[in-house]
Amino acid sequence: MTTTLKRRLRRASTSLVRRSRTLFERGVPAAAAADVQFDPQAPPLVLSPHWDDAVLSCWSLLSADTEVEIVNLFAGLPPQGRRGPWEAFAGLHDSRERAQGRIAEDARALSLAGRDVHNLPLQEVRQREAAEGTRLSALRRELAGAVTRASRVYAPAGIGGHVDHVLARRYARELLAHGMPVTLYAELPYCVTHGWPEWARQDGRRDEGDVDAYWQTFLRDVPEMPPLREGRVVHLDDDAAAAKLRAIGCYQLSLGLAAREMLAAGGFHAVEVAWDLEPLENSAG
Repeated sequence: MTTTLKRRLRRASTSLVRRSRTLFERGVPAAAAADVQFDPQAPPLVLSPHWDDAVLSCWSLLSADTEVEIVNLFAGLPPQGRRGPWEAFAGLHDSRERAQGRIAEDARALSLAGRDVHNLPLQEVRQREAAEGTRLSALRRELAGAVTRASRVYAPAGIGGHVDHVLARRYARELLAHGMPVTLYAELPYCVTHGWPEWARQDGRRDEGDVDAYWQTFLRDVPEMPPLREGRVVHLDDDAAAAKLRAIGCYQLSLGLAAREMLAAGGFHAVEVAWDLEPLENSAG
């Protein structure tokens, strides 16, 4: 990973962590009737905050020969007229046109695994007005219109501190407290800002620094987490890794060239890590 990319990811993580801790309380409120309900006969549900998270971090699940539901939570089209650096680089008129392109490229990537996706109309954090805030009630309401039952929920771990990822994690913890099995997945590319920890690598080699300690700074508000090293580690075989890399290549409007090349060159894409959460003793349900 280049020094410049590391710096960018660190700056983004620091900014998003500050916003996350400002917007969210540590506690988990009671679940509402509109929540996704546990059904052991239903397929698992992957909560993907944005148009690339499911493919980046849950490819082993998506490419398995089992049924699965996928929902992009913050997939609403932004208003017309806003044009930032991404849009200028891609020659697009505004962020709405880019969002439409991202929806299309996500559909292409998921089709490589034979999957469809539900796109909720919620705005991602960069498009939301500051006064609007972030409410679980809005997420709950929109999600209930797409999926009503699941045998397990997969949600982002929040490594990197992205506001939307932390909100999805908080909702999943709420479901856990009311009987839903929940698995948190480590999100690429945020989780490999400093590389994979040695226990997740196939070669067992340790890179510079303490990756476990770095991850823990984002997970300390999740008491249901087991020890990090009890996580489930998947090493994709050559064919699966190549298929995932083709899917990642679809995300030209979601991931910069440097991020796509880093994931490929470092072999970061071929590893996936997830943890099954452990309900607290005083949880409802």
